[in-house]
Amino acid sequence: MKVLVTGASGFVGAAIATRLAAEGHAVRAAARGPLPRSLLGKVEPAALPDLSGPSDFGPLCAGMEVIVHAAGLAHQPAGLDEAALMAVNATGAARLAAAARARGVSAFLLVSSIRAISGASAPAPLAEDIAATPTDAYGRSKRAGEDEVAAAFPGAMILRPPVVHGAGARGNMARLARAARWPVPLPLAGLAGRRSVVSDVNLAAAVVCLIDHPDAKGRAFHLADGAPLTVGDMVTAMRAALGRPPGLFALPFATRLLATLAPGMARQLAGDLIVDDGALRALGWRPVEPSGDGLARLVLAAGDQTRL
Repeated sequence: MKVLVTGASGFVGAAIATRLAAEGHAVRAAARGPLPRSLLGKVEPAALPDLSGPSDFGPLCAGMEVIVHAAGLAHQPAGLDEAALMAVNATGAARLAAAARARGVSAFLLVSSIRAISGASAPAPLAEDIAATPTDAYGRSKRAGEDEVAAAFPGAMILRPPVVHGAGARGNMARLARAARWPVPLPLAGLAGRRSVVSDVNLAAAVVCLIDHPDAKGRAFHLADGAPLTVGDMVTAMRAALGRPPGLFALPFATRLLATLAPGMARQLAGDLIVDDGALRALGWRPVEPSGDGLARLVLAAGDQTRL
């Protein structure tokens, strides 16, 4: 199929464009910046208009059968106001969806986030039909984007990944990878919070599954690599990729220490946040990569970036 992928210069968008091209789809890769070299010659590059302004998305959608919208604001500097997030993640996404519908595009998939329906932790596994309770500006903007896209493009599909890992991941996963590379023991063994994670490779495989599935239209889906992991599990997998032992120990005040050194990471990784991905698995999707492989790619890439 002819598939437009937005945000193709980013971590998630590039993974999706790569997988779609490998599956034989004709990919138009739209981005604000240069595409990764790994995509050159495999996709049709295109400029992504400003999602926050009154851009005309019609020409970008022309001739496309499917649109996968992965562009948006996520890891932004502190102080970015909610209005800016809403302009891009909600209003901009809806305008793209409306342009797609006007151009006769047959399917639209929005890459949202589990934070659209939950805060940084949740007391029980999150299924797609749970009442949405986003707790920050980012989550509220993603939830608004889901609602506005569904209104603009009836039948649009929503994909809500938890934290995404793999080579090139940003945010808290990148910080955890850098910590895992430190040749010192880490006081993380006492952090019992369990987190669902998904690799960029598995997320891209989910997109491939959904875009042409007859039972996916108009639905939201969650996904994960498999069993949830603690912070210690993640560091253990990363250090195994480096040929090192886990080097973890417990401190009674480890959670408070993490909150002091990295408040955002503490909120995101110290409590449980587990997703129920049964709906996606019922369509036939299965992870193609275990968590350990994606975490290994992440920590090895972190070393390459350090040397640059």
